Amino acid sequence: MKLSRSKNKLEERDGCIACAANILGSKWTALILRDLAVGPRRFKDFEQSLQGISPRTLSQRLDELESEGVITKQSFAEVPPRVEYTLTKKGQDLLPILKSMATWGTKYSD
Repeated sequence: MKLSRSKNKLEERDGCIACAANILGSKWTALILRDLAVGPRRFKDFEQSLQGISPRTLSQRLDELESEGVITKQSFAEVPPRVEYTLTKKGQDLLPILKSMATWGTKYSD
C-alpha cells in the first residue's frame, strides 16, 4: 500500500529534513553558525563564545562545515598566521532555520 502525499507535508521529497539535520544535528554546530551570522570569525572567537567546547571538537565541526560547503576558511599570510571562517551562500540559507529555532526557544524556554 502506497502512502499518499499530503499538501501539508513538511518536505517536498523524502530526505530533505534528514539532509538539514545531518548538518545542524551535531552538538555546537548551530551555535557556530549563530556566531558566523554576524560576520567572519577566528578560531579564538569561537573558543571565547562557546564556553565548554574543546579545541578538538571545534576543529572537527569547522572541518565538517567546510567539507559540506557551509563555511569557507581563509588563511592570511601574516605573522602570526590568521585564519577566518565565513558563511557561504549555502550557510546563509541555514540562518532562517536558526531564527526559527531561536523563536521557538524564546517561546518555550523557562
